[in-house]
Amino acid sequence: MNGALLILAWLTPLLTLAFVFTRFGNVLTALAALPALVAAIVVTAGTSIDIPWLLLGTRFGLDANAGIFLLFSSLLWMLAAAHTAAQTQVDADAVRFRIFYLLAMSGNYMLILGQDLASFYLGFALMGLAAYGLVVHDGTGSSRRAGLIYLIMTLLAEFALLFAFIMIYWRTGTLTPSPAQLIGAGTAEISLLMLAFGIKAGVIGLHVWLPLAHPAAPVPASAVLSGAMIKTALIGWMRFLPFGHESLTEWGLLMLVAGAAGALIAVPLGLPQQNPKVVLAYSSIGKMGTMVCALGLALIEPRAAAGIVATVTLFAAHHGLTKGALFLGVGVVKSSHSRWTFLLLLFPALALAGLPFTSGALTKEMLSLAVVEAENRWSESIYWLLTITAVGTALLLARFLYLMYRLTEKQRSFPLLSALPWLGLLSLILLLPFAYDGTPSLVKNSLPIAVAAVIAILAMRARPARLLALVGRVPPGDLIELFSSVNRYFSNPTDARHSRAGKKW
Repeated sequence: MNGALLILAWLTPLLTLAFVFTRFGNVLTALAALPALVAAIVVTAGTSIDIPWLLLGTRFGLDANAGIFLLFSSLLWMLAAAHTAAQTQVDADAVRFRIFYLLAMSGNYMLILGQDLASFYLGFALMGLAAYGLVVHDGTGSSRRAGLIYLIMTLLAEFALLFAFIMIYWRTGTLTPSPAQLIGAGTAEISLLMLAFGIKAGVIGLHVWLPLAHPAAPVPASAVLSGAMIKTALIGWMRFLPFGHESLTEWGLLMLVAGAAGALIAVPLGLPQQNPKVVLAYSSIGKMGTMVCALGLALIEPRAAAGIVATVTLFAAHHGLTKGALFLGVGVVKSSHSRWTFLLLLFPALALAGLPFTSGALTKEMLSLAVVEAENRWSESIYWLLTITAVGTALLLARFLYLMYRLTEKQRSFPLLSALPWLGLLSLILLLPFAYDGTPSLVKNSLPIAVAAVIAILAMRARPARLLALVGRVPPGDLIELFSSVNRYFSNPTDARHSRAGKKW
């Protein structure tokens, strides 16, 4: 029975493709996530099933960390699809959206459950390519440009992962390598794994696709893109790097530095943005940077790896659900312009910022404790990074809430029916702290939010001209635009100098 659930989890979205053209296609798209949700709840950790005739010999399984990823991912896919069902009709655009949505959903589940190299790669490729259809769904020029950049980065990640897996198979002689067999990987193999999953995670320098894809994709697609799909990079590193079995100091330091840089740089890049979805995208880059930084420490300290990896998994669950709720909230507020929806949007924003007694405060404290218990020379630096980035996250969310507040009107009513999936997700976030064991420190977790609130209030009251001049000066996809400007300058410097005043950079 458990084995059948593991197969149905990723197979059901593919079978549902036959019904997307029917009048019930929107409802069935949401229900396609149900077997994965049931599997995450019912199947015990350690369960696996071998299918020797599928691909090159496939093994699907569920360990403790994969079970958590499957749980929050299936919830997001289901509720985001339900949000879509409440707002779309049976037309060609809606059908096309469901097709790519179901393909990406199936790839996401296959990746989480796939214990062998072939099924993991197939899920990774299917999810990545299908998400392209979600990014370009609107068909506008900006969406097509964002989709092109996303596709280039996705194909680069897939090629890197393919060659990395070929090297793993060549070295270990098996498609289902154990953590012990992953010991002794060469520089090329680890470099390719870092590149492939670094692109998916939006690691700084490889992040350029993310702030372009989020505003281009429809709201439900943005919710699963940020909440579920970019988290698969964490699964990949956890599964194919020898955490707890070998100390890879140089690679751990690379992850630590890259993650810290992303967590810090995302704040000044995100604050000048004028699109609330872009602000959330840079927030995702920052939070993913924090998790990558923690995994870097786990790669340096094998004895602390199990605790850090488990805590990062819980942090990913919290971030996935709250970020999904924020993206869906953008859609609800834009469709209703109601002050009531804005008030409800405050809750996931404060949870993500780490308000005491929310899942954000609990997971941050658990991650801080796991880092300190590693007793590494980098532990204290990472601890302070978590505190500093908590202030940055709160500032980004203050900017996001300000932009969303400008979209509201007092006279609009609350759209109860279309907002039901969103309300369901908010309820889950409200209950999430009860799933954790421990009580956060009220003062310690309040301090970053208080500091960010003071900075935001002072900035809004003073409205300094220098700060206001920065608004809109950093375009989404920052590095892409910078390189484009440099290329235009060297290709035609005269025209570039004449038009410099009108450029963003």
